[in-house]
Amino acid sequence: MRFVEAKDRSLANILSDNRFRIDSFQREYRWQRKQIEALISDLATAFEKNYKPGDTLETYEEYGSYYMGPIVLCDDKKELSIVDGQQRLTSFTLLLIYLLHAQNDLGLKEELKTDIRKHLFVRRGAKDTLILNVESRAKVIQHLIDNPDTIFEDVEELEENLENSAKPSKDESIQNIIERYEDITILFPEDLYDNVKLPIFIEWLLNNVVLVEIRAFSMESAYTIFETMNDRGLSLNPTEILKGYLLSMIDDDTKSEEMNVFWKERVFDIKSAIGTDSDLDFFRNWLRAKYAETQRSKTKGSENLDFEQIGTQFHSWVKSNTARIFLKKSDDYYYFIKSDFDFYSSIYINLYSYKNEPCEDFESLYIANFYTIADSLSYPLFLSPISKIDSEESMNQKIYTVNRFIDNYTVFRTFQNKAITQSTIRNYIYDLVREIRNSELSELQSILKTKLLEITGNNLTAFEPLQVMNNWGFYHYFFARILYYFADDDVSFESLLRSKKQISYILCSIYFLDNNGEPEGDTLYLKKIDSVANYVLIRRNHAEQFNGLNISRRLKFLTKHNYLPEMVNEIEIDDINTFIEKRDKVLRGLVKEIWHMQ
Repeated sequence: MRFVEAKDRSLANILSDNRFRIDSFQREYRWQRKQIEALISDLATAFEKNYKPGDTLETYEEYGSYYMGPIVLCDDKKELSIVDGQQRLTSFTLLLIYLLHAQNDLGLKEELKTDIRKHLFVRRGAKDTLILNVESRAKVIQHLIDNPDTIFEDVEELEENLENSAKPSKDESIQNIIERYEDITILFPEDLYDNVKLPIFIEWLLNNVVLVEIRAFSMESAYTIFETMNDRGLSLNPTEILKGYLLSMIDDDTKSEEMNVFWKERVFDIKSAIGTDSDLDFFRNWLRAKYAETQRSKTKGSENLDFEQIGTQFHSWVKSNTARIFLKKSDDYYYFIKSDFDFYSSIYINLYSYKNEPCEDFESLYIANFYTIADSLSYPLFLSPISKIDSEESMNQKIYTVNRFIDNYTVFRTFQNKAITQSTIRNYIYDLVREIRNSELSELQSILKTKLLEITGNNLTAFEPLQVMNNWGFYHYFFARILYYFADDDVSFESLLRSKKQISYILCSIYFLDNNGEPEGDTLYLKKIDSVANYVLIRRNHAEQFNGLNISRRLKFLTKHNYLPEMVNEIEIDDINTFIEKRDKVLRGLVKEIWHMQ
């Protein structure tokens, strides 16, 4: 009798010739952007450590493997039930769907393409079914596979169908799957998105990413394994190890116990305010902001240096770099906790609050946080210029200044169709963290303004004439910023973002290609129809009515419901070409007002 089997298996092996079910009692997919970003960053970093120019599909097998942890399955001789690991397998499925389309979009030769569909579908009962076989999610997954160019446009219809069906789905995973796929399209590193690297990356991902498959043959055995893996043992985390080291270096027992009590209280405060493991993120962000100097080069086989070591083992890094942190005698360790840790952890808790909760004095941080760079990059930037000798006003001005830079940097790069994923921009941001460390306010403002000018050149906003609509998620956020700029004080920014509510906003095109009867070869007209200026946010419950209107009545409808507040002086325009030209010019002016560099 078999009780359990465990073996290393590649991602390709796991997602081939199997069909998995996710039982109803644990079926929600709950990964957020933070987890997707970490996954993509880790995979890209592991791949780049092996890749060197000149590599081909024939040489990638020499690359090292990347371990993604265990998954626990129950084999009941019908299907494999995922007991632990559905978050990762669902996320890998979304990544494979993205890569399936990326191969086609790049126009790869057939010999360079990988048959990714066999890792999405399995043949059962004379028909193809999804390998991740969850009925309530099948439609949205199939939609992502079949209609990648319309996914963000059709999601509202999909949600309405689900809400209005005889048996409406309450699976929160549907919206989350769409949002995480959208994250992947934004966060996938641009330096992997080419005809040379992408085919190698896909093969490496499928064959060198390894999971330990633990297969039990009864649900009871499977859950016993799962509980044992997650509940047994109380190993120290890096925060506790760091505390133990620092306290051991304080000679005075009274001071040591004082700091022990303070440390536990402050770590509790951090976790209470932010969440589990947020203490780990704080120490990584603080140490990178104030002390890290070096980072690993892109050369194959390069060693991890300060920024990377702090990310993986900050407790060990501190012990090895006491001189850099000015820790020599007992009192240094005492005041490092009593003064430095106290000061920067307090700021960190406040920053988290500013970024995640509406606050009148720091509203700009809250708004910018809906579309921004990774926390592992933004927090070091915020903390880097702040010094213990700063006045409260000076600290606040530095926070405003850094937020303005992050907001503009993120938006401008997206205008330019450049990735903002952690793995793509981290070297640039880490260099900037060092450059602005402990800087005075005027110096900080000068440095960051220069950096933005380097990005935009003579075009002060990077928003080009007839800017192309190529990112539904971002431009929904973009138009929300514009509506909020004109909105009354009682309007919340979050209410302008996409949600399932009937009164929420969705992104719609104002005119369609066939509205003007223009010849197909009219390139300029096509550019106008495909431009950002031809899109608008309207309430979901107005969409059907709006789409049924003829051309002459659309602008009047949008004006009546205040969907075009920026065009209040242009309401008499009936010509499509003229309207889009005028609105494009107005939008470029608004970008300068909203994302100014002062």
